[in-house]
Amino acid sequence: MILPAAHLLIDEVTLTTVVRRILDSKTATLSQWHADAIAHHIINNVTAGLWRIAGIANNGSEQLSWSVILKILHLQPKNVGSIFNSSQDPTHWNYWQREALIYTSGILDNLSGDLVAPRCFTVTQPSANILWLWLEDIQGSPGTTWDLERFGVAARHLGYLQGSYVMARSLPSESWLSRDWHRVWVSNIDNTALEAWREPTAWQHPLLKEIFSPNIGDRVMNLWSDRHTFLDAVDKAPHTLCHFDITPNNLFSRRNAYGDDQTVLIDWSFVGYGVLGEDIINLVLDSVFLLFVNGSSLIPLEKLVLEGYLAGLRSAGWNGDECVVRFTYTALAALHFGLIVGRLLKIVQNESRHSWLEQRFGRTFDDIIAARAIAITHGLELADEARLLLRFL
Repeated sequence: MILPAAHLLIDEVTLTTVVRRILDSKTATLSQWHADAIAHHIINNVTAGLWRIAGIANNGSEQLSWSVILKILHLQPKNVGSIFNSSQDPTHWNYWQREALIYTSGILDNLSGDLVAPRCFTVTQPSANILWLWLEDIQGSPGTTWDLERFGVAARHLGYLQGSYVMARSLPSESWLSRDWHRVWVSNIDNTALEAWREPTAWQHPLLKEIFSPNIGDRVMNLWSDRHTFLDAVDKAPHTLCHFDITPNNLFSRRNAYGDDQTVLIDWSFVGYGVLGEDIINLVLDSVFLLFVNGSSLIPLEKLVLEGYLAGLRSAGWNGDECVVRFTYTALAALHFGLIVGRLLKIVQNESRHSWLEQRFGRTFDDIIAARAIAITHGLELADEARLLLRFL
């Protein structure tokens, strides 16, 4: 549910406090302001809406422009048809208050200078099951417009941060940080939908026949059988703090106060404990899966991201075996994307969803399925590599 502007009841005392923090002024007063909803396809039910509030403030003899992002979180009743239901359980992967807590905890204040989170000016609670996050309005280039090389830069920034946690920082111990993200993801997979790929008549849609090879069912079920072996091996990798949703639409690039290239990472709802190499999976495969990067660029993108990430780890002082990172990447990419094939089959068979997807992505249904198939096929290929790497760990 996105609140219409007429129902966005903003307390001007709170807004004045926020504006003063934005402008670093103790005396600024509101002059005029307006709120505009940010177009956003809400998939995670924790998010109720996104708004950009902007205006003019009087600061002594000056009139200063300001803007802020208002992100609204809420606890919703369970939707049986959604896998992104919010939870009241702090240990749940989709705990509804986690993003507010990570901003107020101070953990994000200690990120490296190259990779940062937006400033959070305050968190307010207008009612029992609603939280408002007043966040910095990032001025920069969104990840959805980046060239491939900038993905490599972001990966290097991420590698330095996560390597720093391994080398020099103790991980935060807050009880609400997410845990076992990769295991929870795999546990939510419907294996009956995977089994359907063993029966050719179940996927005789022309799109699927053209894209996938006849042995797709066996490859998928072999990966499903290997899931526990992969997960157990991944858990032995060095642990670090992970974001778990590093996709182009959660990234910005900008210049910091010193003119240096900086990566800004937004949407910290899933943050918690993970392992080295885990966070670059979505940076590569979701970029193609969600049509931000052309599928023909998947391999060069992957190369740039892996090289950048490893360079970041090295600059943080981590001198471990690169095969460990490569294994984490290949094994979890295989499980996360190779096993999405079950959901792909359901989407193709459910024609009522086709037009919705076309409206969401602004592309034809054929284009959407082709992009997802590229990510899925690559995930299955990475499973083969993970099996080889497992021998050397």
